[in-house]
Amino acid sequence: MKSFKIYLFVLGVLFAGSAAAQHQKTFQWIGGPTYVLQLGNFKILTDPMFSPKGDSAFMIKKHPSTGAANAYIQRYIAPAAFDTSKIDILLVSHPHADHFDREARNTLNKQLNVVAPAANISTLRDWGFTHIAGLKWGDTTEFKKGNETLRIIAVEAMHAKDDPLKTELGKGNGYIVEYTVGKKVYRVYWTGDTVWFDDMQQYARYGKINLFIPDMGAVGADGSIGRRGLNSPDCLRIIETLHPDVIAPVHHSTFSMYVEPIATLQHTLDTTAYAKRLKIVPAGKVVTL
Repeated sequence: MKSFKIYLFVLGVLFAGSAAAQHQKTFQWIGGPTYVLQLGNFKILTDPMFSPKGDSAFMIKKHPSTGAANAYIQRYIAPAAFDTSKIDILLVSHPHADHFDREARNTLNKQLNVVAPAANISTLRDWGFTHIAGLKWGDTTEFKKGNETLRIIAVEAMHAKDDPLKTELGKGNGYIVEYTVGKKVYRVYWTGDTVWFDDMQQYARYGKINLFIPDMGAVGADGSIGRRGLNSPDCLRIIETLHPDVIAPVHHSTFSMYVEPIATLQHTLDTTAYAKRLKIVPAGKVVTL
């Protein structure tokens, strides 16, 4: 009888722990485009950039500001520490050198569930990853843990507005991530690398956005090749379209190719109704959502 009571006690503790985990939602920015999103019992890692602080974090074929070929990019701050062993899903917007580096390819568990653009499946396989869900725009994949569901929807990301740069950079994905427990839904929109385009207005059909994660930095805005990502006016247009509860920007401050300070976004929002919704999260800090 005593052992049965102990069993019930342990079972109760485990159930309580699982129930508590279902209410856990956290965000940790690692640096650059890399962050860890905890939604209940699901832990998601995005675009992994693990290179150390230094003058040659990675090489890019053509510098977005100067046009110089095979240019090294400086990393100003080291990647924040986090536990890679408990990652459930690696979510990849696109595998450019500034979004998936050599250190990450060498370090990450190749058995991870990877969600990425369908066009990049062969590249990821060449890097050794074996469990890949390749999504085209509009495609969906789901993961389940007990009564928890994580639904990932690939949406369009337009890396640049005009050709030839638009075609040269290729297609990437943004993602709508829906975490559901029972009848409760928590919805995240991560832009990936994109500029504003009018079809973004259609993303309101997915429902209320609780967390908006824009890739900022206005890369290329100071050069003649063309801007290849969001600036603050673009970001504001998305915010005014989707009215997210919380705005947590990434893809800023870490690398020398990011040309727009994140303070510019703060100043842009200061005179709007969204000022208090902006959370500029220091690298490494875990924020409860």
